[in-house]
Amino acid sequence: MSSATPRQIPPERRMGSRAAEALLHGIVAATVVMVLLPAQRVRAPETRLRFWLLAMALPVTATPLYWLLAPWRHSERFRDDWALFSASHLAPWTLHGVPLANAVAELLALAGAILFLRDVIPFALDLALGRAAKRALLSVPAALTQAAGRCAAALGMGLPRLSVIESKHPILLCRGLRNPVIVASTGLCEMVAPDELEACIAHEMAHAKQRDPVLGWVLMVVRGICFFNPAVQLAARAAAREIERRADQSAARTVGSAEPVVRTMRKLSGSDSATPERALTWHGFRLAVIEQRCHALLHDPLPDAKAQSMWILAVAAIGLGVILFLTVA
Repeated sequence: MSSATPRQIPPERRMGSRAAEALLHGIVAATVVMVLLPAQRVRAPETRLRFWLLAMALPVTATPLYWLLAPWRHSERFRDDWALFSASHLAPWTLHGVPLANAVAELLALAGAILFLRDVIPFALDLALGRAAKRALLSVPAALTQAAGRCAAALGMGLPRLSVIESKHPILLCRGLRNPVIVASTGLCEMVAPDELEACIAHEMAHAKQRDPVLGWVLMVVRGICFFNPAVQLAARAAAREIERRADQSAARTVGSAEPVVRTMRKLSGSDSATPERALTWHGFRLAVIEQRCHALLHDPLPDAKAQSMWILAVAAIGLGVILFLTVA
């Protein structure tokens, strides 16, 4: 009895099989993490972030490693005797003449591409428009410098460079890969109260301390590599939410209360306006995330990430590695 080996498979079919396997591994990893986090009551943003990064990393690193070191995983003997799941077992099933496994893989790849484009297009437009706009740089207000100084002392870090631009819109962000810069607008300084200014500066300084701009670019690169994988796209979104929640928690600890952090988030998002319905029709999905973050800060204080044991993450990584090894397309 003969069995097909990877070398006997045509190159185009082999590429499609590998893409399908990466997609399948992403779904398995994300599903396990999604179930494991509430089951183990993992609540700290730092720990949750590491789990989602694990779910993203495995299809990009472990899956190609399996192709390189264990090509025999795709033999019929391995599929029949060892594999926990093999997509080839779905081959007899068809949908309007198309093999069911192929149809599902194509639909999932389309969903992944839509998720990627939905986020990358606004990001690219914001980046292009921001670089094209020639905004005048202004002197940094004393209130901003003093707030940043207090936050830097509380966080135990050096004071990053502050930049103020002329704009009526409330702009506040942390950018820069090697040397983070906190950029604020005149509209922001005029809109928020003194304690709110310190809260939002503490949030951005937490990003600077954790080197989150670098992590954000890494997430975007991985999403680009796995643009066809909806599980990787959703895991990246979840990781981005945990990055923000981590900064929220750090800001609340820095200023001594969650209240000004919550007020600032609601004010900058527009959810505290007199006509919240109008805001919801604009970006309701973003406001829902803001409200979840606010609720977590006010009603569900999270423990420090270091207080949670990391053994769960190590066990999950080993277990997922074994499961994915025994899962083939």
